Amino acid sequence: AEIHEPTGGAWGGTYVNDKVKKMIEGIIGVEIAKKLTTDDWLEFMRVNVQETKEKMDGSVEKVPLNLPHTFISAVEDAGGNVAHLFRGIHGMEYNKKKGCIIMESHVLSKCFKEPLRCITDHVVGLLQEVGGIQCVLVVGGFAESPLLINHLCSKIDQ
Repeated sequence: AEIHEPTGGAWGGTYVNDKVKKMIEGIIGVEIAKKLTTDDWLEFMRVNVQETKEKMDGSVEKVPLNLPHTFISAVEDAGGNVAHLFRGIHGMEYNKKKGCIIMESHVLSKCFKEPLRCITDHVVGLLQEVGGIQCVLVVGGFAESPLLINHLCSKIDQ
């Protein structure tokens, strides 16, 4: 028997992707970001953010984000220097040899803050409404994130 109809909101992986995109756009500049195609962004998100969602559990201090060649080219074509652009911003550094930026995980975790809060508030609200629940099943791509699971468990245990 169904205890409660399925519910949710637009707080998952796509929301996190949008936050990460806005953060990167803020660093490289809107004009350079406009030169990147949807496929460029999808590749960046697929390679970096999806993997990061699955790895971030609060124990990782630094997170590498691989920059597609199109990102590097867009910055350089605009007369920018990728290493200088990322140096010192939010504790980032650029590793030219590996073609990635190294970011302190607490900076990237800010992109997760709002979705974590929204999902947790929603689930806690449902648990209070329904009562007597012993098991919560979380589904969707973001459900694989230890960051989300750990956050939910800490709030539900309260």
